[in-house]
Parts: sequence; structure tokens; C-alpha cells
Amino acid sequence: MFVNYTLNRIRRVKHRHINLHIPKSGGTSLCQLAKQYSKKNTKFTSGNSGCWEGSHFLPLWCNPAFVPGGDREDWLSEADASLCDVMDRTLPTFVMNENYLDHPLCTHQRMYSIVLRDPADRVMSHERHLLYLERENEDERLKLIRNNYIVWALSSGATTEHGKRLSVVPVREHLEIAKDTLLKFDFLLDLSTLAQNETCYKNMLDLMGLAPNEQTPPQHDMKGIGTGEEIAFSREEYRKLNLLDIELYEYAQRIITHDCEFYSVVKARMDFDK
Repeated sequence: MFVNYTLNRIRRVKHRHINLHIPKSGGTSLCQLAKQYSKKNTKFTSGNSGCWEGSHFLPLWCNPAFVPGGDREDWLSEADASLCDVMDRTLPTFVMNENYLDHPLCTHQRMYSIVLRDPADRVMSHERHLLYLERENEDERLKLIRNNYIVWALSSGATTEHGKRLSVVPVREHLEIAKDTLLKFDFLLDLSTLAQNETCYKNMLDLMGLAPNEQTPPQHDMKGIGTGEEIAFSREEYRKLNLLDIELYEYAQRIITHDCEFYSVVKARMDFDK
């Protein structure tokens, strides 16, 4: 298992690291670490503005510059791995994709990560942030972020009825897709729990290729902007609106626990082999 993991990681770490950015979860802290590392390693890039690609409120496959011909239907086959390579030539080494994923995932060419947070706390912060910024299509985006946004982000584009639409409220089918997607990710982080396990956090950073020995866990207070904005519901009401996200979050916590144990074994073996 260790040999397979090591060979697979070495192959993909030379390609691109895609982080699915779930707003108000602490992903910006991961971006800051990537930017710090890029200053020390000129071959490692993280984009010009934040760590997002140019139109970061669109998924990559909505931007014709990243998809030959601009037609998603042209590359739905997992066998068409060459498209992943074509897209990666235009991307920084570390890039965040906000909103949702490209399905099918290019798991043989890329590393994938996600930073998670308690769903009720996350959606309350996300809504305050959105109200403060007064973005266009606010009502549609509010509906989206209030209703199991994390499940939506991980499953959208993987089902015919979901497509590219924003106004879709996830159901249990999407939860199962989201769970399966998480299992394909290389790294799941929850800064609230990793802050209590610094060894696990540094092992993850090392395996991500972000030089943890020179970095310390981010102190992210999750407050963000718009803290004074009045939101529509109580915390309990937001919990009821996000039961699928809560179930997914609990599932992710179990994965993180196992990952921490596995990474400690991998890291110890890698140190031993040096």
C-alpha cells in the first residue's frame, strides 16, 4: 500500500493541485501557505489574485479558455485524459476552483483537496459575506448557499438534472455522489480539528508538497467580512436547512481521522527511507 501510494503521489504532485474552495471554511489560509511557498520555490505557482483562476465564480469548465471548443460534452469520458493535460498547461501549480468541480475528476493527473467547516457556522458566515458584498443574482445565490452548499459543490455537474444550473436544491442522491467524490480527494482538512492535531496538519502539508517544516498552522478566526449583516434565520434553522451537509461533514470527520493515522505511517516511512 505504501509503495502504491508513494508512486501515485510522486506522479501527480508534478502536475496540478486543485482545491475545491468552499467559502468561509478557511481555504484562504491554505492559499496563503501556497503563496508563501511559491516565494521560495519559483517552479511552484499559485495565481495572481488569491489562488483562483481568472473568473473564479465560474467553474473551470464554464470558461472556454480552459475547454477546447467550449463544449463540456466533448470531454465527459474519463478515457480522455489528454484534456486534463491541456487544461493544466494554463493553470498555476496550486489553484482554487470556487463553486463546483469538473466531473469526471482528473485523479490520475491532479491532486485534489478541500477545506471543510461545520455547515451551520459556514452558511451563516457565507450569507453575511454575500449580503455585505451585494453581488448580482443575490436571491439565487442565497438559495444556493442556504441549502446544502457543500453537497452541491461536490456533486454538481455529475448528474444530468444538475447540469450548470445554480438553482438546484440537493437531495440524497447528491449526498451519495458527494461522499464518493470526497473519497477520491487526496486531502480533506478541517482547520478547527487540525488545530488540535498539529502533527497531522504538518504531515498533510508535507504530502501536499508545501514544505511544512518552514510553516505553522494558520490561525484562522473564520469571521471574515460582513459580521454585522443581519441574516434570515437562527443557527438551528440553518442546521435544519443543511442536514445533508451535516451528514457529509460527519462522514468527512471519519475520513480525516483515518487519514491522519495513515499519513503518520506514510510520513514515518518516507523519513526512514531518506
